[in-house]
Amino acid sequence: MSEQQNIKTIQEVYAAFGRGDVAFIVQRLTDDVGWVSHFDAIVPWSGDFSGKARVPQFFEAIFGSVDVEAFEPREWIAQGDTVVSLGEFGCRVRATGKTARTRWAFIWKFGDGKICSYEQFHDPALAVAFQ
Repeated sequence: MSEQQNIKTIQEVYAAFGRGDVAFIVQRLTDDVGWVSHFDAIVPWSGDFSGKARVPQFFEAIFGSVDVEAFEPREWIAQGDTVVSLGEFGCRVRATGKTARTRWAFIWKFGDGKICSYEQFHDPALAVAFQ
């Protein structure tokens, strides 16, 4: 796939996230997808959700713990089979009532036309909203 097609796929994944369509996202993953979110352990969707069957748990952790108030991808940088996207995320944590608006960087890798790896990095201020 071309770099532009890879970016388009990621943009489609983000649109699916916005409408809560996890099945759409999972269909674009390899069976052995690496899926890691780098956060403090207090964030419910931190950790390793690798494997296509486990990825829905990642989204359940997000949708079950916060009200998403903003998800704004802003930039896409592609080279070869890798896409890096940058943006902002805003949420209200249900357990604490606190809000956070943080910058993020996601690294996506493709293999055979599907997403084979995803890593998520956020501003540490997101974890503070869970405390």
